[in-house]
Amino acid sequence: MHRALITGASRRIGAVLAHHLHRNYDLELHARTPREEADILYQALHTVRPDSVCWHYAELANAEARAGLADELGEAPLDLAVFNASHFEPSNMGASPQQQVEALRHVLEVNLVSTWDLCLRLRPRLADAVRHSGDASIVVILDLYGSHPLPGYEAYSISRAAGAMLVQSLAQAFGKEGIRVNAVAPGTVLWSEGTIRAESETQITESTALGHMGLPEDVAHAVAYLATACHTTGISLPVDGGRRL
Repeated sequence: MHRALITGASRRIGAVLAHHLHRNYDLELHARTPREEADILYQALHTVRPDSVCWHYAELANAEARAGLADELGEAPLDLAVFNASHFEPSNMGASPQQQVEALRHVLEVNLVSTWDLCLRLRPRLADAVRHSGDASIVVILDLYGSHPLPGYEAYSISRAAGAMLVQSLAQAFGKEGIRVNAVAPGTVLWSEGTIRAESETQITESTALGHMGLPEDVAHAVAYLATACHTTGISLPVDGGRRL
């Protein structure tokens, strides 16, 4: 059985990814802290296929924690790494410059630096998977707002735009080893859990070619496709219903 890592896997899109990919992979699942959702997901997947899931807990904004996570994954080949964990919160453009810079640094540390760091640390395991089975894949979950900035979420949008260049750069750097690096860039597929929504349902449907929001399962299908698209690397696949048009 192939082996896959999913960061931010305990809930929302991450949990849907875990259910979907579990059909073809043993899973190394990451969450920031232990939560009830992680236990529920573990039991559901363990019931389907015992001893096929392992949880790892780490704060991705912390470099030592990221190094520990990479060590916990062991030396066995890793066929797929899905970087789904993210930090999403409004930017306070009325705050002091120092506060805004610190907020940007934190968003970049989670949404960009942690992905860069873990890709570099896991590169030998991914290369081993290429030697064993002929293919290995990294998929980064980005966002529509990496190319169309979301007002009020400036730092988040900046981090996602930088993520698109990270994907292209790593695809180029890792390509000779057979490691493919791609991204999925969803539109709105779940509402934010915050008390204030960045956009209304009317705004989304009126600006989307298909006229409706997507589903987390749409993202999972796109990830599964890129995980097996053996001659595809360096792309960002929109899953936005045509909202970018």
